[in-house]
Amino acid sequence: MLKRLINLCGSILVAAFDWLYDLANRLLGRSPRGACVVLAYHSVASSERDWFARQMDVLRTHTTPVAANIADLPNRHTRYSAVTFDDGLENIVINALPVLAERMIPATLFLVTGALGTNPSWEYFGGDDPSQQRVMTEQQLQTLSTELVTIGSHTMTHPMLPSLNRDSMKRELSGSRGKLEALSGREVKLFSFPYGAFDKSVVQACRDARYERVFTALPVFAFQQPNEFVTGRVGVRPTDWPIEFRLKLAGAYRWLPYAFALKRKTLCLFRLGHAPALVSQGETRGA
Repeated sequence: MLKRLINLCGSILVAAFDWLYDLANRLLGRSPRGACVVLAYHSVASSERDWFARQMDVLRTHTTPVAANIADLPNRHTRYSAVTFDDGLENIVINALPVLAERMIPATLFLVTGALGTNPSWEYFGGDDPSQQRVMTEQQLQTLSTELVTIGSHTMTHPMLPSLNRDSMKRELSGSRGKLEALSGREVKLFSFPYGAFDKSVVQACRDARYERVFTALPVFAFQQPNEFVTGRVGVRPTDWPIEFRLKLAGAYRWLPYAFALKRKTLCLFRLGHAPALVSQGETRGA
């Protein structure tokens, strides 16, 4: 709870700065700044469906929804958002997609192909235990809307990709893509990193596997460049406080990666004379 409140307070300061900056631009007769935030959900339980629907109403009010596979933003002076879901849980099909369809909001589902029709068995670090959920079946995958739903890959088994050797990583990236394309009859061009974990070698492996865009868990603005390859997302839950969701939608949580980097560098400097190996690991983990 304390960490959540600290993140909220920092984001309120960022939002206040953004408001003052935009006000100054308006007073100077300049066009407002545009931006896009990609939201990353995992689960929408039946008890959370109404909360999720209210969030989507806020999203429609304050931004223009776009698909996560767009090459570039239509207008650089408009606020956009994109909705994504990791893991492909069945409750997304049951509870989230109907809400989105009612509002004509596009979505991207990143699926773990080896878990289709089963309960997830991968390790989790805090939050809800995914083993208590169920991943959508192959039949549900095949009935997803082709108009509003884009299918992306989330590997075959949900591993920590930077820990894999080259051959294992290739199987996770190319194998999942091939199975999704065979099952859905669609071309799969998007990928999201399990646990948000990646480094330079993982990004290059995704390029080699012919993905056109990969998604991180870094809550920064998305689509800053045309045909952007590495795109940030902000994690959200239906149970987020209304002010949390509004700030995330506005991109006000984008300060967090810089805070984490500063903390990591500070720890590295503190340990420099005691554990050089830890410094090396810390510098490369988030590259």
